[in-house]
Amino acid sequence: MTDINRDFFKLDRDKCLKCSQCIHDCAFRALKANAEGYPEIPHPEACMRCQHCFAICPAGAIEFDGRNPADSVKPGAELPSAQAVSNWMRLRRSVRHFTGGDVPREKLERIFRSLANAPTGCNARALTFTCYPNRAAMEKFKLDFINKLETHREGDKILPKWLAVPAIRLRKGLEDVFFRNAPGMVVVSCDETAPGVTTPKEDVIAACTYFEMIAQAEGLATCWCGFLDIVKQAVPTVAQALGLRESTPFYAMLFGESAVRYARGVQRDGYAAVKWQD
Repeated sequence: MTDINRDFFKLDRDKCLKCSQCIHDCAFRALKANAEGYPEIPHPEACMRCQHCFAICPAGAIEFDGRNPADSVKPGAELPSAQAVSNWMRLRRSVRHFTGGDVPREKLERIFRSLANAPTGCNARALTFTCYPNRAAMEKFKLDFINKLETHREGDKILPKWLAVPAIRLRKGLEDVFFRNAPGMVVVSCDETAPGVTTPKEDVIAACTYFEMIAQAEGLATCWCGFLDIVKQAVPTVAQALGLRESTPFYAMLFGESAVRYARGVQRDGYAAVKWQD
């Protein structure tokens, strides 16, 4: 027998142990025990849809948003060791030299499926991943990008030299300091107007970090494209080339196959200041 509670939360009473673990772990106290001791969500607007109840239920009695608990990754699944993660941090590089090849679409699809699990403040889930998956898409974007720069005017002012010179060189095909001639780019943005969004900038940066980790695990090279954010501050209409509002927080990551091979990891242990508050 299954109870349907406000569409997204389903409880199989035949499996439910009435252990209340889901209720105790509900951060926003959306779950309550009914008169029979079964968990329910009397006020669905209080639920942040974090799936903690779904994840903690020892009997797999809860379905959430139509997800079957039997299809979830279980504790004990293959995970990287602490040493493996530490090695990754030392070997990670921002790569600025890419090969000419496009990244296979199936590899990108795997990355984005995993990336949907990146954390967001209050589980707002207002992120959009705009992917330029190949050189053809990148060239089309660059053309729109250059047009936005060349048509930018602020009164009598034209582009400052630090921006005009690399734009001219990009237009002429001489050098691409903006996008490092990468075969692909993902722009992570957060709808700052969406209900429940409290940390849009932080959500974007967290997602970029997760993208970098997953992409490099897939054998791809990545580079944080900070220059694009700087350009957007100088030329706000660049946001239009990205399909975004000028107020929408975003950050871009370049990706592709690396054209360089680093012989070793870096040694920066101790570079960060640590303050122990015992």
